[in-house]
Amino acid sequence: MQSRFSLDFPAPPADHGPAPPFFFRFVSFPMTRRAFWQSGLVLVALATFAMAFKGIFARLVYQYGVSVDVLLIWRFVLAVPLFWVGALWLNRHRPKARLSGRQWLLCGVSGLLFFFSTWCDFNAIHELGASLSRMLLYLFPALVMLLDAARTRRLPSPLHALVFAGIALLLLPGWHDGRVTVHGVLYGLGAAACYASFLTLGQGLMKPLGSVRFNQVSNSFTLVFMAVGLLPGIPAGDLVLSAPALGWMAVLVVLSTVLPFFLLFEGFHRANASEAAVVAMFGPVVTVGAALALFPDEHLGPLQWLGMVVVLASIGALKLVKAPG
Repeated sequence: MQSRFSLDFPAPPADHGPAPPFFFRFVSFPMTRRAFWQSGLVLVALATFAMAFKGIFARLVYQYGVSVDVLLIWRFVLAVPLFWVGALWLNRHRPKARLSGRQWLLCGVSGLLFFFSTWCDFNAIHELGASLSRMLLYLFPALVMLLDAARTRRLPSPLHALVFAGIALLLLPGWHDGRVTVHGVLYGLGAAACYASFLTLGQGLMKPLGSVRFNQVSNSFTLVFMAVGLLPGIPAGDLVLSAPALGWMAVLVVLSTVLPFFLLFEGFHRANASEAAVVAMFGPVVTVGAALALFPDEHLGPLQWLGMVVVLASIGALKLVKAPG
């Protein structure tokens, strides 16, 4: 019998080997190991972890003199063909979805939203560094949850409010050597707002198209918008990257762009939107930890450390009390 979880990713083969370790025996009651690894919240968590390093990899690219616009052009020139290859492989046994005129239009709008979100996001990384820019971008789960709460006419649970409290502590002053600019903060807020709108619109398109097909089409539109909006203003010589910069760019594209896109949208497709958004809030904690370890100009004060603990504890509690189904 076909698994109810097999949507865009093929289900893994049944495991008939020895008994699983204690951890898997624990998490698989009442959820099986297959169901655990295919659950929407797990996919969102994996995608969030991968995307959390986007700011780290971007800073590593910037240190070789690469501008924001050049990074964005290279990122999507490399990523879009991978999206097409991944889509063709994952959908090789499925009939190709034909898009209506309205779906083409909405995919174009989603691609435009992602273009603006990405442009604001990488400018925020350039202005504010990895830590603060990640915190501002990761306001998008809160915005998604608010949109979902407004749609269902329900207030967020107390655990959701506790996560918001942790995020608020993380946003208080006391980090990044005081290098905070108004336009950098506006870039970060703009990235969060556009990304929340992009995710909300994408959820409606994934139902008829599937997450793989949606990513394929939407990111192709994003590349077109970048080519039209950014490429004419870039000198040809600036597009030539050094070998180290190109290497970090490849890592950024594969690990923090293509792979997490497929995982994130499939996770949002399978999970409750509000709960998946809360799990996605774990991303800033990963980014901040890596930034503190790699970049000496980024640090946290006591209130920010407290905020990280609150966020982790809240997400863990939400997972434990999650009702079945």
